[in-house]
Amino acid sequence: MNTFKVNHDKILFTQLGEEGVIFDIEKNDYITLNETFFKILQSIEQGKNQNEIVIDFCKEYDISEEDCRTDVNTAIEQLLDKQFVIL
Repeated sequence: MNTFKVNHDKILFTQLGEEGVIFDIEKNDYITLNETFFKILQSIEQGKNQNEIVIDFCKEYDISEEDCRTDVNTAIEQLLDKQFVIL
C-alpha cells in the first residue's frame, strides 16, 4: 500500500475549525478543505498509508470499507493531481 508525503515545498496547511486551509505557495492561493480532506492530509502528515487511513475512517464514520476505500482513493488522487501530496 502506498505511503504518501505532504508536499511542503508546495503547500502549507492548518486546521480552521472543523475544516482545514491549504496555502499553495507556488500559486499564492488559499484553498479550503472540508473535514474529510483535512483529516486525510493530517493522516498523511502522520505517516499513515492509504489502508491505515481507510481503517481509521471506517472506525470513525459509519461507512462500509468498500465505500470508504473508494472515497479515500479518490481524495488522494485529487491531492496527487494538485501535487499537494507526493509519493
